[in-house]
Amino acid sequence: MDALLNPTVLEGLDDASNNGQHFKAELAYGFPTHNDRLTLTPGLSLALSPDSRSYGLLWSLAPYSQPGHGEPWEIALEGEWEENTTTDTPVDHSLMLNFSILF
Repeated sequence: MDALLNPTVLEGLDDASNNGQHFKAELAYGFPTHNDRLTLTPGLSLALSPDSRSYGLLWSLAPYSQPGHGEPWEIALEGEWEENTTTDTPVDHSLMLNFSILF
């Protein structure tokens, strides 16, 4: 457990000699809301590469559906912060609102 949480484990991703290796992790979990009719899903994302870093937050809302059935609609709000680690370019921020519907 200590090795997973130790930041020195990820040191090799900052080294330019790692041949373009990338690390990406996403964590999200759905919670029932509105008398179990909707699912609220907060999430986090992290992406590391030799030349950039990206962090993100996600909130989505969709009707509850049984396993194997698609959700008829979903609303998602995602914020992302990205920086280039090799040059002095400004940090890029983005905020996206997505709405999807199946028909």
